[in-house]
Amino acid sequence: MATIRNNNAEECEWIHLNTGKAFSRLLYTNPVCFMCTRCAHTTSDSISCAKDNVMVLSWLTATNNGGRFMFSIHKSRYSASLLAPPTVDDKDRIRSHARKDTTISSQKESCNYTNNFQVGIEFTLSVPIKGMEQMVLDVGSISGRHGSKFPKDKHNDTKNDVTMVEEDTADIEKLSNRQRKRQKMQSLAVDGVHGLVAVPFGNVNETSSQTSPFAIKGTIAHLKCKTYAVMGSPIREEDNESSRHCNEKRSCDDKNIHSPIIDDDHLLIMAEVTDAHVHPSILG
Repeated sequence: MATIRNNNAEECEWIHLNTGKAFSRLLYTNPVCFMCTRCAHTTSDSISCAKDNVMVLSWLTATNNGGRFMFSIHKSRYSASLLAPPTVDDKDRIRSHARKDTTISSQKESCNYTNNFQVGIEFTLSVPIKGMEQMVLDVGSISGRHGSKFPKDKHNDTKNDVTMVEEDTADIEKLSNRQRKRQKMQSLAVDGVHGLVAVPFGNVNETSSQTSPFAIKGTIAHLKCKTYAVMGSPIREEDNESSRHCNEKRSCDDKNIHSPIIDDDHLLIMAEVTDAHVHPSILG
């Protein structure tokens, strides 16, 4: 529970918030988590993708007291393709639409899809602790689509499309914030996230196998989860490589056919916790 430092808080000038992002942050009572997924794809594109992937998730909320929750994820995220792969029939339908000219009628059909995703996909959540802030930021800075985020996997990479931009270290202070961020992202893509280690679910003293659920070392709680429903339009090929900004040309022309629950750029995924372990220190 938040505390008010000034006893005369009512006499202070309150800060007016005017953006949707600021509005949402007022409701952020949920923990920031590492979400771990495993790639089961056998396509040629998966050669460069991360087999064990991790992303930062915070847009989640409990829906009951039985371990069920839901979360929103942007369809351009690599993790979205792992958590919500289309059903076989839906894959064929998406390919069929890709071969046809885009029309309003086909857009209406795609926007109405809500039950064409595979469910029962397993993943884990790991709750970080104070001192892991930089790791959280670094994990969220790069995509597993272009390779593993784990340093241990970097020496095994057979393909690396990342080209480092050589900058004079003496002139690093002259770089703009955008250039520094780009340089940081390139370094993370090449070397992985410092300190990021996969451990077996619920047991940090063993080495994670290639088939068992895994979590992140140093976190205080591990939750094994499974999806049971996905809402939203299907993930298309262009969604995988697109930026997170909305592309109006790809959105539906008729606003009335959008899902009333989730916009066309995101998926709303319902999941349930099937098992969990916490570090003894969390119990006091």
